[in-house]
Amino acid sequence: MNAIEKILVVHSEEDDLAIQGDEKGWVTNFFKFLSSLLLHMNYRDLLLESCSLSQLKKSELKKNIIVVLVVSPRLTVENKGYQMISSWLKQIAATQKGPQDEVERCLIVHKIVFNFQNFPELLKLNHYQLYEIDNVTGLPREINRFFGSDAEKNYWMKLIDLSFDISRYLSSKSKKTEVKSINKRAKTVYLAEVGKDLIIQRDMMRRELRSHGFEVLPKNAITGNREEMEMTIKNNLSNARLSLHLIGEDYGDSIEGHELSLVDLQNEMANEYSGNLIKENLKNDKKKQFGRLIWVSQSIKNITERQKIFIENIKTEAALYEETEVLEVDLEEMKSIVIEEIETGGRFHSVNREISGYEEPSKTDSSKIIYLILDKEDLEEGQVIAKALKKKGFRVVQPIFEGELVDVRYIHQENLKRCDAAIIYFGNTSETWIKTKLQDLMKSPGFGRVKKMIAKAVYFRDEKKIDSNYLKKNNTMILGEQAAFKLLHLKPFLELLEGKK
Repeated sequence: MNAIEKILVVHSEEDDLAIQGDEKGWVTNFFKFLSSLLLHMNYRDLLLESCSLSQLKKSELKKNIIVVLVVSPRLTVENKGYQMISSWLKQIAATQKGPQDEVERCLIVHKIVFNFQNFPELLKLNHYQLYEIDNVTGLPREINRFFGSDAEKNYWMKLIDLSFDISRYLSSKSKKTEVKSINKRAKTVYLAEVGKDLIIQRDMMRRELRSHGFEVLPKNAITGNREEMEMTIKNNLSNARLSLHLIGEDYGDSIEGHELSLVDLQNEMANEYSGNLIKENLKNDKKKQFGRLIWVSQSIKNITERQKIFIENIKTEAALYEETEVLEVDLEEMKSIVIEEIETGGRFHSVNREISGYEEPSKTDSSKIIYLILDKEDLEEGQVIAKALKKKGFRVVQPIFEGELVDVRYIHQENLKRCDAAIIYFGNTSETWIKTKLQDLMKSPGFGRVKKMIAKAVYFRDEKKIDSNYLKKNNTMILGEQAAFKLLHLKPFLELLEGKK
């Protein structure tokens, strides 16, 4: 294919009427900003033009151009200019070996919400939402002031995304030969579609991943009936090293003809894919690595019963698979975890890394290792137990609470991997926290643990409400007598650890 020589911004004339207080229209401002961004990317020889649909000529739509189509309710399927673009897309699809060129040669910019029911050929292309949803009314709002507010910041972020995608495509076409990665899948992430409340957060995560050189899937909107959606999701998952799911307050819109939302369907399929892959890996010498990270927003306030059940089911399912982890942390912390998971091999430990605060176990010390798991708020109280265990000749390891989050997480996983037994201290924390740590114990083989854990226990500082059946089901002892700590409280745990039971 010939190198791209021009970018053509196509729009309805009505979408570029003068904005109140500004002699320029929406499209004119958009065009100016896009031109500026591409100029800063050193595309000085690239021709940029703007053209209304009524002025569009068939001769403009050549092999060496990229079309940026601005859509709004003013666009109709009967419009002759649009019919030209539709015909051009079909021509590209017919002359290319695959659909990707068509996808990247025509980019869809949403000036305001747009119904694609009569435009199915546009759904599979890359889309950029340059309007906002009002937090109070839930209604879409055009952005006509381009500097200052959070809404405008999102506008600029989307504009940067568009510029980045154009740049990437231009770069790929300027190279005479494409150098394929030895293992492209190892640096590919499936970033699941999200509910309405997390669209901005997903965009932020996508930007972060791409800035680190990772491939992010799906590249295009997931559309069609349920069967078609499932096929698209499955194909994308099979090409990814990691699937990342962001869960918030919104369950998501139901798939046509089904009660299930796209958010739920993606999670369901990723869960199924992970389970099937585990079975396949047991049969094959060459293991295919695949992990799942599920981020649950800490800002959930107004939640439906349906979404509450969905989140609980996610946590329950995650406990069954070593390769799946649910995290309730700040989004910035989540970004760090995702980057670490891919760059260092994460739980697969494909790359060694230096960890601040971690000490390798002494090869000459044969003492049994007890992992005392506690929250930061209980650190001082927990030292009483730690001292008592050390006096008995055990080596006690604990979590760290300072430093980089990736180091904190790594040390936690290494302690789970190496310890002979574990005690979870139940002081000022919650039942949810306890269950999360119990799930970590269950999934410790996923962090590289080989030997069986001799003993597991939860130590209760005082009376707490917790499902004792849940603990018993997971072979977890209940310790403590709601009184000042005595070594006697640990007797059944120590007897098991010392082989006396």
